[in-house]
Amino acid sequence: MMEECFNPKELIQEIQGQHLEKAGFNSTLLGEIQTDIGPCPFIRLKRKTGTGIPKVLLSAGIHGDEPAGPHAVLDLLKKISERKILLPQINLDIFPLINPSGFLRRTRTNQDGFDLNRCFATGHPPKEIRIMMNYLKNREYDLSVEFHEDIDTKGFYLYEHQPANVSETDSDKWGQEITALLRKKGFPINDNPIIEGMPAINGVISPKRKRRSFFRRHGWPQAFYMHKHGTSRTLTLETPPCISIAERVEIHIETFLFALSKMERSFTKNT
Repeated sequence: MMEECFNPKELIQEIQGQHLEKAGFNSTLLGEIQTDIGPCPFIRLKRKTGTGIPKVLLSAGIHGDEPAGPHAVLDLLKKISERKILLPQINLDIFPLINPSGFLRRTRTNQDGFDLNRCFATGHPPKEIRIMMNYLKNREYDLSVEFHEDIDTKGFYLYEHQPANVSETDSDKWGQEITALLRKKGFPINDNPIIEGMPAINGVISPKRKRRSFFRRHGWPQAFYMHKHGTSRTLTLETPPCISIAERVEIHIETFLFALSKMERSFTKNT
């Protein structure tokens, strides 16, 4: 059984532990975030394996009441270091825990009451988002993946922003393949035709321009920010807390690895 940790300092310390270097990553301190137990490191992990290969961003823990994401990052590092997982040739940046103060309190918002995933289009974003945006400035990625959870869902679903050249019927949509893969493995999928007020097909939401205008008024999530600033494909994964954290971690890692394999094949085909 997987042990849950809600102490952000301890989790970051474990992430920066023995598995990090063995997995081929380094860690950089980008700042500190104040929490109820004092300042907590805000770190970025990097694994660079070459030039002219796909650049991927993985983010977790932007909502403090969604623990599976940061735990999935830790488990991913362990499995890579133990060679249970072999990553393809990619350059990978990871924000493992974006909202340490909310993580400690187990709240969606940070300790100042901000939903950090609605602060990417504000003039004066909270410190956590300022740190991220300063780092992401002038960086472009081929793929951005976010680990999330949705307390209201009974099954997995995802948001997918595709490249501009992908049509409504194009087979180069990964979302449908992802939910089919997870369904085959026995994980629950949210098959509702409307999820979070948006049309969904087989657990996949592809936000349209009208919805983006809504978020522009009410606060942009990270996926819209990344797409706006040059990331051609984004995947926001939503696991259901009604299953165990070990299963949610497995879903995140399985989906991430599938997306990396698709990215590698797509990149090879186009070069």
